[in-house]
Amino acid sequence: MTTTGAGAGAGAGAGTASPVGAGAGGRTPPVLRLYHELLADRERLIEAHHRLLAEQNALLEQIDLLCARSTAAGSDTPCGSPPPLSPVQRQVLVLMAGGAKDGAIARRLNLSERSVRRQVESLTRRTGASNRFTLALAAIRIGWLPAGR
Repeated sequence: MTTTGAGAGAGAGAGTASPVGAGAGGRTPPVLRLYHELLADRERLIEAHHRLLAEQNALLEQIDLLCARSTAAGSDTPCGSPPPLSPVQRQVLVLMAGGAKDGAIARRLNLSERSVRRQVESLTRRTGASNRFTLALAAIRIGWLPAGR
C-alpha cells in the first residue's frame, strides 16, 4: 500500500497497517464507536417494530372477536355491512388515516379544526376506538377504508 501526504514515510512503522478497529493506543476510533452505536440503535428499532406488529395483530384479533360478537348478537349493522359515512366523514377519515393532523385536514377540506375534531370524535365513538391508530384499523376492518392503505 502506498501512502501519500505530509506524514507519509515519517517515523518508525510507517506503512504498516494497524489492526482493524484499533486506533491510537489500541482504543476504538470514534467513528467505529459511532458505527457500533448506530447498529445497536438499528437493532432496537427492529425489535420495537416487531413488538408493534405483534400489538397490531393482537388488536386485529380483538376487532375480529368484537365483530363476531356483534354479528352473533344480532346487531343491526353486522361487520359485513358497514354503516354509511357522510362524504365529509369519509374525507376526514381518509386524510386522518394518511397521517394528516387536524389543522392540515381542516385546510384541505375548508373546514374549521373544531369541525374536524368533532368528525374524528364521532368516528372514534362509532368504532369504539381509543385513538387514531385504532380508529384507522377499525375503519379498515369495517370496510370504510381499503386494506393496505
